[in-house]
Amino acid sequence: MIIKFWGVRGSIPHSLDTQGWTAHIEKIMFDFFTAGFSKSEQIPQFIKSRALTDIGGYGTATTCVEISAGQQSIIIDGGSGIKSKSDKKEYNDQKEFHILISHFHFDHIMGLPFFMPHFAKGYKIHYYSVHTETEQIIRNLFKKPIFPVAFEGLGAEIYFHSIKAHQKNLINGFQVTPYQMDHPDLCYGFRVEKNNKVYAHSVDNEGTRRSKLDLGIDAGLYENADLVYFDAQYDEDDMKIKKGWGHGTCDRGFEICANFDLKQILFAHHDPAFSIEDSWNQKKKATATYQKKYAQLKLQWNFAYEGQVVKM
Repeated sequence: MIIKFWGVRGSIPHSLDTQGWTAHIEKIMFDFFTAGFSKSEQIPQFIKSRALTDIGGYGTATTCVEISAGQQSIIIDGGSGIKSKSDKKEYNDQKEFHILISHFHFDHIMGLPFFMPHFAKGYKIHYYSVHTETEQIIRNLFKKPIFPVAFEGLGAEIYFHSIKAHQKNLINGFQVTPYQMDHPDLCYGFRVEKNNKVYAHSVDNEGTRRSKLDLGIDAGLYENADLVYFDAQYDEDDMKIKKGWGHGTCDRGFEICANFDLKQILFAHHDPAFSIEDSWNQKKKATATYQKKYAQLKLQWNFAYEGQVVKM
């Protein structure tokens, strides 16, 4: 399986403003010279010496994840990141799409009206959700005065499929099982299986249940997962005032990995209020926690970034 992260930001798209980008570029230029570089032809060498996120940050778009294997693929959520898939025209040879919806907070569906295959004849789009109101909510996205094109005017054939929590569903060649998240509004994560690999999508999850006992039937999301994608919008200090908001922390993701003997986790749903430096600082806190409590796990872990591709 190949996982591509089209959007990893939480709550609302966010980019630095003009002054913020200017300050960030100034810092990069300063780092270039203080590292001993001085010539333009050395720029590629300098960039290769740094983490990609040190240069470009973590991205601006909200949740959209694509999972593919060969010619088959599924998409989880239609946040603003799904527009990037349209913009890159990576769908030109693909005439059928399969989109899983975790829940209906706007950051997870706001990009759907801008997913261009909706408008073209010859395309088919399938929506899958545990929620019974999915069709009505999607239809309402394509409705004046919210959007200029009515659902009835879309060129694609659009289908809605109801799936059940805690049951395996065969979706375009992938085994998909929804599990309930710890979130104030009903929200589902997804266990995706194919070719003996398991991806666990655990976003908009506060992680209040972390042990197998507490998770109960929802523990199935994490069992033998090869990669966990986990909500870490906050840190534990934030939780003093943001308890119940439905978003997690790196500490809680690490604990789940320890409880389930997992080996790889990516943290996402990055706070829209964060600058690039804020995300770096959050990662430093996570590193300190990991080294103090969880280093024995020998985890592969990092913060996910927009455009990242992980091969499993």
